[in-house]
Amino acid sequence: MRTVRMDKILESLSLFQLRYELVGNPANTYTTASVFAPLSNGFYFFTGDHLPEMISDSLVVVNRIPESFSKSNCYIIVQDNPQRVFYRILDNLFSRQSNGRISTTSIIHPNARLGKNIQIDDFCVIGNCIIGDNVIIGSHCNIHDLTEIGSGTIIESHAAVGTSGVAWIWGEGELERIVQPQLGGVKVGRNCFLGSNTIVVRGSLSEFTVIEDFTLMAPGCRIGHGTWVESFVHFANSVVTGGNTRIGSASFVGSAAVFRPKVAIHPNTIVGAGAVVVKNTTCSGLTLTGVPAEEKATKANPSGMPQPKIPSS
Repeated sequence: MRTVRMDKILESLSLFQLRYELVGNPANTYTTASVFAPLSNGFYFFTGDHLPEMISDSLVVVNRIPESFSKSNCYIIVQDNPQRVFYRILDNLFSRQSNGRISTTSIIHPNARLGKNIQIDDFCVIGNCIIGDNVIIGSHCNIHDLTEIGSGTIIESHAAVGTSGVAWIWGEGELERIVQPQLGGVKVGRNCFLGSNTIVVRGSLSEFTVIEDFTLMAPGCRIGHGTWVESFVHFANSVVTGGNTRIGSASFVGSAAVFRPKVAIHPNTIVGAGAVVVKNTTCSGLTLTGVPAEEKATKANPSGMPQPKIPSS
């Protein structure tokens, strides 16, 4: 858990020019906290009516004071979404920034093109690739040849980007497999996040596997060759895509969802946890659930996921 000073919280609010009203007498410091694991003297956001009783002597970001509340609490009343304001404050105070150090235990190809202020932690292998400014690469990562990584991207430990997939055909008499080498590359955009143990397979032959800007992948995802993930996509844990799939922008894909090769889904699609997607979607803005996945209308306020992106007109 991390502590945060009240003056730094107020500085963040001023930095983002956020209008607010402070109600109560704040303490000098608070501990960052979640309503799912409440503690006293915490810093929270809250959007409901009944604040948990255990939250006392705390600082809470709200858009109105809850019906049930402790008089010992202090409130920051904002006109914006309290969760968004809370996240902005924490991102300003605690977001990961490159330390600019490249570990001497990592092996880097002599022709690799490295940008400014890159952090490469212990025991990485960096091939003949291009890495943009302010990138963070965690320990034990393998970044293969013909990989491009955009600025500000974070790749966590034990990830492999640009590894080979498997494509083969039987030889005569079906006595041997003839394997086609994987000769393509990978392009990862700006400000992406690839969680620990994520694997991104390189494109086959002339193709690239593409992950566009601002895409987030939780730990354990597996991205097949030639897959194209558009911008602002969120993959939860352990998503698997077959080769040459297409994931539309601003889609949310739940944990352990699986995509058949060559399937394409439209922008702003929600894929439920454990769904198996075997066919293309018919339009944007739908929800896919089940095995095999079937289309249904998306709820006005889907739960268990970040708020969907509003489609541009």
